[in-house]
Amino acid sequence: MAAVLRLNKRWILVVALSVFFFISCLFVRFRPATPTPPLPIRDVNAYWPPPVENAVCRPKIYVYDAPDTFQVPKSVQENRCHESNYNSEIILHNQLTDPTSIIHQLYVTKDPEEADFFFIPFFGSCYLYNCWAQNNWQWKERCDVDEKYVDPMMDFVIQQHPYWNATNGKTHIMIHPMDQTFTYYKKNERFQPAVFLKTVGDKRSAWMHRHRYHRDIVIPSATRMIHHLGKDPLNYLTPDGHPIKGKRDIFAMFYGCCNDVQVDDDYSNGIRSLFFNHFAHYPGYEIGLGVADMEYTGKLARAKYGLSPMGWTLDTTRIWEFIAFGVVPVVIADGIIEPFEFDVDWDSFIVRVRRDEVHRLDEILRGIDDKTYEYKRRKLWEYGRRVDLNKDAWHFIVRELCRMENIDKPVNLGLGY
Repeated sequence: MAAVLRLNKRWILVVALSVFFFISCLFVRFRPATPTPPLPIRDVNAYWPPPVENAVCRPKIYVYDAPDTFQVPKSVQENRCHESNYNSEIILHNQLTDPTSIIHQLYVTKDPEEADFFFIPFFGSCYLYNCWAQNNWQWKERCDVDEKYVDPMMDFVIQQHPYWNATNGKTHIMIHPMDQTFTYYKKNERFQPAVFLKTVGDKRSAWMHRHRYHRDIVIPSATRMIHHLGKDPLNYLTPDGHPIKGKRDIFAMFYGCCNDVQVDDDYSNGIRSLFFNHFAHYPGYEIGLGVADMEYTGKLARAKYGLSPMGWTLDTTRIWEFIAFGVVPVVIADGIIEPFEFDVDWDSFIVRVRRDEVHRLDEILRGIDDKTYEYKRRKLWEYGRRVDLNKDAWHFIVRELCRMENIDKPVNLGLGY
C-alpha cells in the first residue's frame, strides 16, 4: 500500500509539474508584449519627407510686368476670375508681387540679371473664363485668345527681353490651371520650352498629349469655399482640428455631379454611379448634388472622410476643402499625380481606393481602426494643410524648380515650422 501511495505521489508530482509548465508556456506566449518604443530622431536630413523650411535652394525669381494693352484687366482678375476654380494663376502671381508676402521677400528679385527663373504673368484661364461667361458658357469659344493674348504676351517676353533666348525659355514659368492644361491655345508651341505649373497630374497614356512629364509641376487648385468665399476652418474647428460643437458624426461625405452617371460612362469612369445609386443609402453617408455654402461648411466640420472621385479629370477641387477642414480625403482616381509628390507624403493623410475596389468602399473605410484614422487626421491637420495655395505651395514649387535646374544649395528658410 505504501509503494502504491509513493507511486501515486510521484505521478501526481509529474502531472502537476507538466500542468505548471504548460500554463507557463501559455502565459509567456499570449501575455501582452512590452510596447515597442518609437525610434529616436537622429538626422532629419536622412528622413523623408523633409521639413519644408530646409530648402533645396533659394533661387531668385524675376516677375515680368505685362503691359495693360493686352493683360487681362485688373477688374476682371479681381471679380469674375476670383470666383473661378482656375484662380491659382492669379493667387500665386499675387504672392510673388505683394511686397508684404513672405514669398516675395524670400524669392523675388527686381534685377533680372541676377534671376534664376522668370515668371510670365500669363492669365490664360482668366481670359478664357471671362470669355465663356460673356458667351453663355460656350466652352469651345476662344475669343481670339491666341491673337489677342498669347502672341502679344510671348512677343513681349521674347522680343523685348533677352532672358528667354538665353536659355531657350527653359527657366521661364507659366501657370496652366485648367483641365486641358495648355491645349486650349493653338499657338502653344510658342511657350512650350517653359516650365508649366498645372493643377492636373495624370499618368494615363490616353492623356499624355496634355502632360509633359518632368517639365510640369502639379500644384493645388483654387476652390470656391476657401479661396473665393474665404471661409476660415477655425471658425468651425478647434486649433487641434476637432469640431467646436459636437463631433465628426458624418462618416463619409460627397456633394457634386452627377446623379445620372452610368457604370460604363466616361465621366468619372462610372465611379459616381455607385455613390448616388448605392452609397447614398448607407448609414453615415451624406451624398448629394449640392448644398448651400453655409450648410456645406458646417458639414465639412462634421465629416470624418471626404470622398474625392475623379470627374472629367483625375483631380477634384473638393479635396482642398476637405484638407482645409481636416476631413480625411478618400482619393478614387487611379493614375493621379498629386501636387509635390517628391516632398509631400500623401499616403500619410489620405486613403486611396482603386476603381476595381470602389464597390467595397464601405468595407474598406469601416476596416480602418481608430488609431490609424487618428494618425491620418493628425498628419492631415498638422502637415497636409500646408500644401494649400495660401500656405506653402510656393515653397514646394521652388523645391521642384531647384531640382529641374540641378541647383543643389541647401538653405534654411527660417519659417519656424
